[in-house]
Amino acid sequence: MASIVTRKSSFAVVHMITANGVRKQKWETYHTLPEAVRRKEQLELYHDLRKSKKIGGEVETVAQLMSVYLRLHGVPRWSPSTYQSNRGLIQHYILPCMGNMRLSELSPRTVAMLYSRMLEEPRISFPYHKQGGQKLSPTTLRSIHKVLHSAFEQAVLWEYVDRNPFHRVPLPVCRTKQKTFLTPEQIKRLVLYCSPTLALAIHLTFAASLRKGELLALTWQDIDFSRNTLRIDKTLARISRDAVNQVNRREILHRFPPVGGRQRTVLVLKQPKTESSARTVYLPPSLMALLKQSRPASWETGGLPFPHLIFAYPDGRPMQECTLTKQFQLALKEAGLPKVTFHSLRYSSISYKLSLSGGDIKAVQRDSGHAQADMITELYGQVLEQNRWDLVERFEEVFYCAD
Repeated sequence: MASIVTRKSSFAVVHMITANGVRKQKWETYHTLPEAVRRKEQLELYHDLRKSKKIGGEVETVAQLMSVYLRLHGVPRWSPSTYQSNRGLIQHYILPCMGNMRLSELSPRTVAMLYSRMLEEPRISFPYHKQGGQKLSPTTLRSIHKVLHSAFEQAVLWEYVDRNPFHRVPLPVCRTKQKTFLTPEQIKRLVLYCSPTLALAIHLTFAASLRKGELLALTWQDIDFSRNTLRIDKTLARISRDAVNQVNRREILHRFPPVGGRQRTVLVLKQPKTESSARTVYLPPSLMALLKQSRPASWETGGLPFPHLIFAYPDGRPMQECTLTKQFQLALKEAGLPKVTFHSLRYSSISYKLSLSGGDIKAVQRDSGHAQADMITELYGQVLEQNRWDLVERFEEVFYCAD
């Protein structure tokens, strides 16, 4: 059975495992007591189920392992959106490729061969894909590998296998394309062709480095007009009803009632994915003045069956991403600007702040809510490249064109 050992600033869950035929202690570290208690309960549940033979020797194939993995690991630990995403990878890619394989048949060499074969197969096409028939991308394969590696780490702990065959398997290199986004001058031009609502959305996204879901989840109560700050602590997402009902729903802050015939999914306000995503951002005085002009007279009062969102339809329901995207693309066309995604405004914001701050990555990261600074440093590389061109033009002007 598992036990919890208290350390100076963490908690360890201690239990016995069998590795290479040898019984030994396994120590798992958690930063909070609730996390440690949840893990201890999970291990004890598994022990009781195996003892009662509800799970055990019948877990011999990858498909059987994935079923147990979703139930014992995914349901208590994942958010609804993560559960939906990972379950999709399992159903569409993992089970068709290796679901019938026995756990004992997998080795690092076998896994490498399977991955090579998967890269030659067409990806699963959905209605929202612009082009069908494309092959599986290295990025998607990395997501698949992450799920499989995690599942087999649990399989080692649960004593189904002695080792993880997905450990240190070489993965294809993901070639990242240079991000395309608007310049500050282009954004100034764009807002001239926007409705007041779309212009406000663009200003907020650019000034606060917002993700689209964060923007659409904003309420008037998130703005502190006395301190010129914006609190970002939730996101709007559309999730399958099954995912919401399956997993722990503590991350769901509000569930909007369905409209029309869309019954398979539900629109929710949920907690952000990472702790760093929850943040407070300072807003420029000009934007605060625009917000004061835009707020409704009843912004401090209730009366709605759901939160008082900044971006909403006339009945108070949240504006959906498709509406925002359609309006944004029409404005780009009317302004004669290059076609970019609404999300690219976040890149515009980060790159502009990097330039203004002289490359203060930590300050920009606190504004953007990134858990890791990788993407910010990548954008900083593009900013530096543009600065090099500016330097060349200045050199030409001062040295070669001087009288």
